[in-house]
Amino acid sequence: MKYDIFAGCYGSEEEQTIHWLSFDSEQGTLEKKTSFSGVNNPSYLALNHKRSHLYAVSEVDEGEVVSFKIDFQTKHIEELNRQPTEGGPCYLEVGDHSNYLFTANYGGGSLIVHTLNDHGEIGRKIDFKEYGTPETSHLHTIRNIPNTTHYVGTDLGLNQLYFYDFDRRNGKLAPTKMIEAPQGSGPRHLSFNPVKNVLYVVNEHKSTVLTYAYDKHLDTVHLLQELSTLPENDYEHDNYGADIHVTLSGKYVYVSNRGHHSITAYEILKNGQLSKIDCISIEGDWPRNFTIVPNEKYILVANEHTNNIVVMKILNDGSLKYTGNQLNLEKPVCLKVI
Repeated sequence: MKYDIFAGCYGSEEEQTIHWLSFDSEQGTLEKKTSFSGVNNPSYLALNHKRSHLYAVSEVDEGEVVSFKIDFQTKHIEELNRQPTEGGPCYLEVGDHSNYLFTANYGGGSLIVHTLNDHGEIGRKIDFKEYGTPETSHLHTIRNIPNTTHYVGTDLGLNQLYFYDFDRRNGKLAPTKMIEAPQGSGPRHLSFNPVKNVLYVVNEHKSTVLTYAYDKHLDTVHLLQELSTLPENDYEHDNYGADIHVTLSGKYVYVSNRGHHSITAYEILKNGQLSKIDCISIEGDWPRNFTIVPNEKYILVANEHTNNIVVMKILNDGSLKYTGNQLNLEKPVCLKVI
């Protein structure tokens, strides 16, 4: 089976910074189909639920979010419009009904919500939440908690998790809870257990994964576990936790390490907690982002500093093995499988 993949890369708007790739899951090979310019630093991408539109942040001081219509027959994306984010954006997510766009501003420490119309265009700002000061607050993620109207954001700078209830009628995020992560954590990205009310947070500063359990109404959210993302032997160099993903089957969690340049694999136990499997080199430097191919046979890793995307095979025990296959791209930082 072949999968279409969008890759976002750091670069100027004159450079080709968004690439359309094809992944052959039988051969384990990547191929570039076409590339697009026009967006400065599209460091994070998102798709709507019909896979008909692509959204990108432009990660600059006064950033933007950009919408594209996807044409699968011609392998082309057509820009529809763009809107300011009132900060330096690093993450965005389309709401569960594809009529709102949520963006986290690392620069400026804020969250912004825009409307989306039936044609996929980004409409007016409808909500804005600002935290701390631009020097202290760094919002890194805003995610919908599956099967609920709740959202959770991570503030890497202020070391907080922010929980909200979202009103779909008026597009407003109502804060419900704020939880401080363990001291020095720096919560960055998060992912959800597909069968239990459990979420996993990767920490940039402390190189750890936090496991939180929550109830359906978010009356209680409590920390179950804190695990290192690094090998058991002493690692004396700097490392920064980056990305985290859970397999659709709910068997494994994977985390990327920038500095150790690895992916750490964990098995998900029956109670939702994690057991470390291994720390695997990703044959490159600075794995800012990665994606799990939906058939759960491969992981594709974007290595920002070595300008390559590597193909890792998921083994029967959840560990990873480098396939020898890779694709060279300039400063890849985000991968989205269609």
